[in-house]
Amino acid sequence: MSKLDLRKKMATRKGKAISAFAYKCLMNFVLRPFLKRPMNVEIVDNVGVKNIKEQFIVVANHTSRCDYIYVVSAFYPIKLNFMAAYCEFFRKHLHFIFDIMHVIPKRNFTADMHTIKELKQVVKDGGNIAFFPEGKSSISGTNQPCMIGTGKLIKHMRMPVYCVNIKGGYMSNTQWNIAVRSGKVVATLDKLFTPEEIDNLSPEEIERKIDKAIYNDDFEWNKTMRIKYKGNETVANKLEEHLFSCPKCGSEFEMKGEGNKIVCTHCGNGATINDYYDLVPLDKDCVIPKTIRVWYELQRRAVYREIKSNPDFCMEEEVTLGMLPNDHYIDKQYTAEIVGKGKIKLTTNEFSFVGEKNGEPFEFHNDVLNVPTLILETDSSYFGTYYEGEYYEFTPSRPVVTKWVLATEECHRLKGGKWQNTLPQQQWIYADDKPSDKEEYYL
Repeated sequence: MSKLDLRKKMATRKGKAISAFAYKCLMNFVLRPFLKRPMNVEIVDNVGVKNIKEQFIVVANHTSRCDYIYVVSAFYPIKLNFMAAYCEFFRKHLHFIFDIMHVIPKRNFTADMHTIKELKQVVKDGGNIAFFPEGKSSISGTNQPCMIGTGKLIKHMRMPVYCVNIKGGYMSNTQWNIAVRSGKVVATLDKLFTPEEIDNLSPEEIERKIDKAIYNDDFEWNKTMRIKYKGNETVANKLEEHLFSCPKCGSEFEMKGEGNKIVCTHCGNGATINDYYDLVPLDKDCVIPKTIRVWYELQRRAVYREIKSNPDFCMEEEVTLGMLPNDHYIDKQYTAEIVGKGKIKLTTNEFSFVGEKNGEPFEFHNDVLNVPTLILETDSSYFGTYYEGEYYEFTPSRPVVTKWVLATEECHRLKGGKWQNTLPQQQWIYADDKPSDKEEYYL
């Protein structure tokens, strides 16, 4: 038996449309039971899926790891070939189904010509393409801007584009605690572009229109819907990985989420989270943002200001170093294998690692212009990035990942990187304080 060479396998893959038989088996035996219980998914079809005869591209907001299921359900029985993160193809429990479903690999937030090649092969074979243009699932319950190159890809493919806007997906499967919480998910289908409309738009205009079409804020949505989500007794577990800064005393990495409460261990400020994901202050003296999304974005504003006001800004953290193996697949619960340790460092100019790999000295230094963000594969306890085509994964011992993500993104943007935050709903983050801030952003 020849030795497994995963990188060679990935480099020589050919795109192919998924077979009707495999797609039907997936829907009937895997997805359909999941959609009814526990997720309670409602499909709002504004396009008449059964009447679609053309090949097309689907874009959707990325609320959680379950979004593939919602999009497949929305378009069934039409077959879709999805794009997924390159590193996911190295996981033991995923590679088989990815092969059957002819999923297309993509190195997140970096140029990947092999992806374009496979996309074209799938389309030539009669397939339809589905992907999540934000590039990674939501951290805060709302959107990120389209990843770099989305508009150029759409223009290059010149196919009709449909969109799916998913609401309730984040609350059903949050990023900080990935346990399933049944409540309700609504997936709404619309047509976004014809090929002729694409011809008359710039790549940037396409990206802004996609941002608008897939925008959602689960916390604002549920203020109106008032849907209860089960599992409240553990909803705050690990929430300190996302909400790392106390809104009252300003301490960082002193928050602790447990049960349905998040509390600052330094000053006692805190809140409970109810079945609707409302934040309820522990007492009248607590200082709590209006929603978890607002809390997260207040942290981004603070990080942005910290970097902007300090040309010598620097973060450092001791980490373990993980990489993808080449001769075997990774066990289910992992996304990389530990190969070393060292220190990561972020400045306004570069993201770097200095340490050891496989017992030998190893380091790399990457300009922040090449690192628009950091990749969270499952939860917020570790992150990854690509350098010269290789995936590197870092696991710190402290709950610091969210600040590293925010700081990396804002260093990239402040240096003039291409992945700017153009979402209208988030421009307040970069604005000066207003007299109305307390009323607008806090309970």
